[in-house]
Amino acid sequence: MLLFPVLLIATLSFFVLGPTVTIRQNVQHAAEETAREVAKKIGTQTTTIIATDVVNEVLSVHGLDLSMNGVRADVWEYDDGGGGSIIHTPLGDTANVAAPTTPVGFNDPEQVIVQVTVEVGSAPIPNILSNMNFDITGRYLVHRATAFRDP
Repeated sequence: MLLFPVLLIATLSFFVLGPTVTIRQNVQHAAEETAREVAKKIGTQTTTIIATDVVNEVLSVHGLDLSMNGVRADVWEYDDGGGGSIIHTPLGDTANVAAPTTPVGFNDPEQVIVQVTVEVGSAPIPNILSNMNFDITGRYLVHRATAFRDP
């Protein structure tokens, strides 16, 4: 009889943990793929268009995109004009998701850094354990990835 509550909590936790891990992997993939694609940009392609397209395409599997509350992407790269300045391009929900800190060790002009942030409340993750003091609201899934341009 005492084992039933433990088994119930363990069973319900799979319904929270499974989708959380899946969406976390998707956020990681979105950041890595966006960094690679922005690093490959040529000609008149803009960082905003490339990053928005890639993040939206990868996150769309879970019904997420940059137009939703709680979904944000940030791109850091050096100025293509040779000015040596770092350009930060914030995309998505810049009002509700806090701005990330500037990357440390960002000193290579060929380097592109992308951070994708998804608020757990915006993701299709059931919060069924909140009545048992295991509330995931207000938490974020964050991944930062780096890619280098070909010289």
